[in-house]
Amino acid sequence: MKVKILFILLSVSLVINAVLFYGLTKYELVEKGSANRIVDSLELPASESVLEEENTYSSNAANGMVDMNLETESPDNGYIYYLTDDKIIQAIDEGAKDTAYYGEDFMLPIPLLINNDRMFENMGVFIETPYSNVALYSSNQYAKYNNRASIDDVMSLITYNYITFSAYVMEGTANMLDTELIQDGTVIKSYKTDNNAIGDVKTIRFSVDAIDFREPAVLRIFEKSNPANYTEFQISFEDYVK
Repeated sequence: MKVKILFILLSVSLVINAVLFYGLTKYELVEKGSANRIVDSLELPASESVLEEENTYSSNAANGMVDMNLETESPDNGYIYYLTDDKIIQAIDEGAKDTAYYGEDFMLPIPLLINNDRMFENMGVFIETPYSNVALYSSNQYAKYNNRASIDDVMSLITYNYITFSAYVMEGTANMLDTELIQDGTVIKSYKTDNNAIGDVKTIRFSVDAIDFREPAVLRIFEKSNPANYTEFQISFEDYVK
């Protein structure tokens, strides 16, 4: 009987420790995301904010052609993240009311199974939609200048040709990692990837033409030298519509 009681107590203790570990890991990740997103929203010279650029092209999934002018705007109000003027104002208001806003509601869920490799510890990934970009800019303007952004101020932040993900990783490891988006068994390569100077932020852009935003997808982040070493983030695009 004593052995049975000790076994039950040990099991309960292990469960409590596991829950505490997950909670602390999630807390640290969110705190890291908060600090970095606020700094990241500041206007830094390009030479300081970007270390490298990769894949400066895009595969057009519809016709198989390479689109070299992906960043030329062609707004489409059928796009899942399209913003009307009312939505732009809503995003400005959301950022203005919280000067510590870092887009926490655009953070991808933390993987249930996190790779034991230190490279993937406390990794956080945010999807950057037109709405989140406007809200972040608005928050930053209030925090730095006590100034309310206007629609004209934020128009340059709104793009409908690509979707961006920002991965916050262990310092110095960004250039050691690569990414791909997987949807319905199809691997979608990014058209452009940037790493910041100290190597703790990797920015990944995918052509919207290559993605079906009605369907879920997986963002896989893996080690370039060992692709079998990876972690995956589940994405439900509709969860980030405001």
